[in-house]
Amino acid sequence: MHDRMEHLVPEADILIHAGDFCGRGRDAEVRDFAAWMGSMPHRHKLVTPGNHDRPVENDPSTFRKVFAEQGIRLLINESVWIEEFRFFGSPYTPTFFDWHFMRDRGPAIRAEWEKIPNDADVVITHGPAYGHGDLAPPWKGEPPRHVGCLELLNRLRTVRPRLHVFGHIHDGYGITISDEIPGTTFVNASVCTEAYCPTNPPHRFELSP
Repeated sequence: MHDRMEHLVPEADILIHAGDFCGRGRDAEVRDFAAWMGSMPHRHKLVTPGNHDRPVENDPSTFRKVFAEQGIRLLINESVWIEEFRFFGSPYTPTFFDWHFMRDRGPAIRAEWEKIPNDADVVITHGPAYGHGDLAPPWKGEPPRHVGCLELLNRLRTVRPRLHVFGHIHDGYGITISDEIPGTTFVNASVCTEAYCPTNPPHRFELSP
């Protein structure tokens, strides 16, 4: 839905996408998105996949090249330095239904978060940490519930990045902070609403040395 976004992508040095660039999980969708993101004027472009992005999970080497050809760095549990800032990206979310890039809660997903460097300035994940932009709407008569990852929150307590950028839970769009992790701003950057309307504006931040 990148070609139907209600708001323009703001000017910046770095453009970050936190996953779910596919609708039905088709190869052509990845290539179309990569071409669109590649057309953006930002000097640096970072993307980590999400649970909708089946082609990337199935064939990461191919799609790493697809993104690289468009000047985009695909981050799958890896980091990149841009000037003096370290960015780390990971696509994993706690297991739900039969989607992609998922790990069971507990030790399995904790092992993924242990790969976040202690000196990461910006952490990009597809899913939220527990308690931040993770309140899912009522479903099948159940009340709203927090679905974020507690293991991720615990890791961020140690790392204390300046920014944690994520999406996944559309209803959680917005910015939060926590007294438990001072200095970290949590950014749910979901452009689409719960009704899959691409009407939420992109966020823009400034990092200072």
